[in-house]
Amino acid sequence: MTTFVVPTDGSAFADRALRPACALASRLGQASVLLVSCTPGDGGATQAHLEDRASLFGEVVDVSTQLVDEADPAEGILRTVSSTPDATLCMATHGHGGLRTAVLGSVAEKVVRRCTDPLVLVGPACRTALLPGEVGRMLVCSDGSDFSEAILPTAVSWATRLDLQPCIAEVVPPDETVNQAGTAVRNRQVEAASARLERLADRFGESPRTASFEVLHGTPVSRSITGFADRLPAALVAMATHGRSGLTRTAMGSVAAEAARYSPCPLLLTRP
Repeated sequence: MTTFVVPTDGSAFADRALRPACALASRLGQASVLLVSCTPGDGGATQAHLEDRASLFGEVVDVSTQLVDEADPAEGILRTVSSTPDATLCMATHGHGGLRTAVLGSVAEKVVRRCTDPLVLVGPACRTALLPGEVGRMLVCSDGSDFSEAILPTAVSWATRLDLQPCIAEVVPPDETVNQAGTAVRNRQVEAASARLERLADRFGESPRTASFEVLHGTPVSRSITGFADRLPAALVAMATHGRSGLTRTAMGSVAAEAARYSPCPLLLTRP
């Protein structure tokens, strides 16, 4: 049974990851949520806060709580994730510059840097919480590189388990450019991107549904992605990230970092 592990430091911002985690868990059916405190201090007050948050969703999904009993909160979170069968980390982020709430600053940097499994990030613009029975879509991002395609196995698995309609997208320059003679010239990148996306869509097969694909235009790339996610609307945006040095522009890549900041739905990330 999948368990979504949600770390919190007791702040309202960190607690924002709880609703999407509960929505994903209820969508799966056989899933639960573990709300974990990563804030050293008054155990009684912290436990009361956890139980209060958990009670908000108790009728929707099984939500349990746990206090991290370790000097280093990051180690406690990672230990909790590694010791929980079929666990997926789901946590709040500001995006662009890291997770900057109280304890969820340097702690989250360590967690994201060392988390080797797919994880879900909930940014400040996130407002989507897909419930059972609703039609949902997953936006899968590619940039034409082998690296970006590393998200495909995870995306296929999550789309199937969550019964989401996948749509694969790549951002390229406009359809036509103008040469020195003032003549419109067809952008061959569009045709190449369409061929790549069609090939990637085939990897989804027909379960749960045949994947569609879309060639997007615009700058910056992250805004094109999040704008399209809003129009779909998407319940989940999936992409690969470097994640070599934590949750920073350099580590995530500017596209993933900005997507986390502006995405209207949770961001599913994986590190090849």
